[in-house]
Amino acid sequence: MPEQIENATRNIPRAAQTRPLPAMDEINTLVRLTRLYDIVRSLNSIIQLDKLLNQIVASAAEMMEARGGALMLVDAEGQNLTFEVASGGASAKLRGMVIPITEQSVAGKVALSGNPYIENDTEHSRYFSGEVDKQTGYQTRKLVCVPLILQKRIIGVVEVLDKVSGEDFNTSDLKLLEAMADAAAVAIENARLYEEERKKARLLTQAYDELSRTYKATLQALAGLLDTRDAATHGHSSRVVAFTMHLAKAMGISDPDRLKAIEQGALLHDVGKIGIADSILRKPGPLDEDEWDEMRGHPELGYRMLKDIQFLEDALPIVRYHHEHWNGGGYPLGLEGEMIPLEARIFSIIDAFDAITSDRPYSPARTYEQAVEILTQESGIRFDPSVVQAFLSVPKEDWDQIRSQVNED
Repeated sequence: MPEQIENATRNIPRAAQTRPLPAMDEINTLVRLTRLYDIVRSLNSIIQLDKLLNQIVASAAEMMEARGGALMLVDAEGQNLTFEVASGGASAKLRGMVIPITEQSVAGKVALSGNPYIENDTEHSRYFSGEVDKQTGYQTRKLVCVPLILQKRIIGVVEVLDKVSGEDFNTSDLKLLEAMADAAAVAIENARLYEEERKKARLLTQAYDELSRTYKATLQALAGLLDTRDAATHGHSSRVVAFTMHLAKAMGISDPDRLKAIEQGALLHDVGKIGIADSILRKPGPLDEDEWDEMRGHPELGYRMLKDIQFLEDALPIVRYHHEHWNGGGYPLGLEGEMIPLEARIFSIIDAFDAITSDRPYSPARTYEQAVEILTQESGIRFDPSVVQAFLSVPKEDWDQIRSQVNED
């Protein structure tokens, strides 16, 4: 046996063979510091305040090998502590309970002075009131309480109650809990800031959504006014919006912002007709050349009306260019081919399709098949051939269904 021992220790450095084993207190301290490190790291990873506060109490009690704990935060006025979390079933009973920041309680004394406190004999303590025990039915015998301090400001306290072993709390316990409380205070502040930012973002989103709804309602009302003023195009704006959105998506446009701009442009495409005289706009018969000159000015007039409205900036291509032709024979600028924005090329086909298939004072509605024939004939002349093909790829039933839904609305 001695020979076996000698062989087993032969490769161990002499210094290690003669080094004394660490004392049990040193081992315990190392274990507790390791546990503290793990706790601090876990607290810094939690961004939800409620979850964080519960974890602080659970971790403090575990680290102290105690029966329970509690966490209280200072109110906005700095006059009271409010229970946020308590261990076990006590949490529901105590949550929201208020304790004045005075020396009438251990927690109040700690929050008032900013100094930690150990009480190993609550029965004879001048600071332990027992009011909380009356609420929970639990009899606290020993406790340690430390402040939560952030940038020299006390934001709350953490209490740990009664070691499972029954031993007193000591200075080592106090220092360990203080170290944890320092990290906990920073984590609480970070979680609060995160929740405040989330709340601000939520409120900003709500305000933006409400503003968007208001804008949309205003634009729809304006488009409705135009439809009412021009009896020949009643319902036209609503239909072309729905048709245009369907064709844009069929062509692979999926970006929400771009689709929103297309929707706005389709809705407001004829806004420039506000400046056209009723004698022209409501004329039942053909327009003469001078009247056509005035009518052809409505895209540019609409553009000038909207160009300084920032949220409609991306809707302007449809408003200004929906009467441009693929071969350059349109108006107001005579653009041709891909010089015409795609949104306007898409809309021009829809605008024509709705005009062909709707009743007008000077032209009764024609069939889908007749409309297709006209659009095909004008492909490469008035309309972008690729957009015409995209239109033809959509089943007739889709257009019928959209028209029916818009008419019902």
